[in-house]
Amino acid sequence: MAEKPSDIICDGDVCRRVTPEEAAAKKDDTTSKTEPRVFALLGASPFIGKGEAKVPLSSITGPNKVIGLYFSAHWCPPCRHFTPQLASAYTNFKESHPRAADWEIIFISRDRDQESFDDYFSGMPWLALPRTEEKIASGLSKLFDVSGIPTLVIINGETGAVITTNGREAVDNDPECALFPWVPKAFREIMEGATLVDPPDENSDANADAAAAPALERLAGKVTLLYFSASWCPPCRRFTPELVKTMKALREAGKAVEAVFLSADREEKAMKEYHSHMTWPALPFSDKARNRELNQRFDVEGIPTLVVLDEDFNIITTEGVGAVRSDPTGSHFPWRPQPMEQLSERQVDRINKGPMLLLIATTDDAEAAGTFAKQVLEPVAVATREAEGGDEWTFVWALAQDDLASRILKFAGGLELADKDYGALLLDVPSQMAWDLGKLDRQISEAGLAAVVADYKAGKLENGRKLFADDDD
Repeated sequence: MAEKPSDIICDGDVCRRVTPEEAAAKKDDTTSKTEPRVFALLGASPFIGKGEAKVPLSSITGPNKVIGLYFSAHWCPPCRHFTPQLASAYTNFKESHPRAADWEIIFISRDRDQESFDDYFSGMPWLALPRTEEKIASGLSKLFDVSGIPTLVIINGETGAVITTNGREAVDNDPECALFPWVPKAFREIMEGATLVDPPDENSDANADAAAAPALERLAGKVTLLYFSASWCPPCRRFTPELVKTMKALREAGKAVEAVFLSADREEKAMKEYHSHMTWPALPFSDKARNRELNQRFDVEGIPTLVVLDEDFNIITTEGVGAVRSDPTGSHFPWRPQPMEQLSERQVDRINKGPMLLLIATTDDAEAAGTFAKQVLEPVAVATREAEGGDEWTFVWALAQDDLASRILKFAGGLELADKDYGALLLDVPSQMAWDLGKLDRQISEAGLAAVVADYKAGKLENGRKLFADDDD
């Protein structure tokens, strides 16, 4: 019997040729075992040490090593405020900590000119990525979803895995570095000994203290929805009634689910009044330290935020708000992310975080469009998301008349769909670029879309449209 060629995949009764994206994914998967993506970026240029010494990445990586990536800039007042605090903690660490040799920090500059960089870096006791390596700095910002500065990302110096993206808060709260390297506690560990209180009855005094119950007992065996919200937040007040309806539907359907209100209110009376409109327990207002720890643990940057945890308290999704709005009856509960999805409010937050491949159908038949997307887009989505860096990607499909799709297309400069059944847009907001695949003469097929993704990842995709071009001076 002849041996099956290496570029052929057999699945059931069908054999087919490996797509370019599947081949790239396989290659990336093999490479990632020896070179994590963060190290591939950092290793492309030596760092600047004191006296303009050139320091290679290999000198600060290895077993037990910890690396802090410090995204900062001279022009940023909060950065200039935090940098001396970090420098003090780092210097003391190097002088007296038992693991003094294990921690190094790399300054990733957002400065606009060399003079500012030089002046700012002169007061830092650690290493720096050369300011001229803007492509590397941009890649690191995208990799760690850095949306503001100062940001201190702590990574494992052997594997490249993220330890915490909240290094700034860690140093603020622990300047002696007693908890170094600040591995975040698991949800169960954070909630050990915590209690939850039910919402006050509408006829009760909002100032009265509700009976408390052990949190972990209350949540055992259930999907948990962590609801970060506040009475002073208009978007929160609009979303809370929607969540009440969805929780009612889930409970009536017999789902094992519980929500927990984590208040960002400034006064206990306001928190209790707001809680009275909910049908689930809350972390007591007085448990501020635990509330803060949960906000940090789940990287809550804005509210409302709804984090969905499974029965073992592992994260299912942090996009609970969008999931509830797009699926108010909970038919897809517990809203596990899929490689490819129909465009909805759920993906809105992802648009600003990484590349999105959007398939547009001009038909009115959503079922037919979904079937076509499953044939041509889903295999590419699966292969891409399984490869190194795949979590950055979003793959969605929509009908052309969909309101959200129309807004995205308008934002991206439009999509030529005349006399076409399907079109596709590759949107990369962090890089401020968009590509109409029709204008690139790319086929809307599995092979065509896979080739687009492969070319994008290789930096070979040309003729894109610059977003915000009209805003340039």
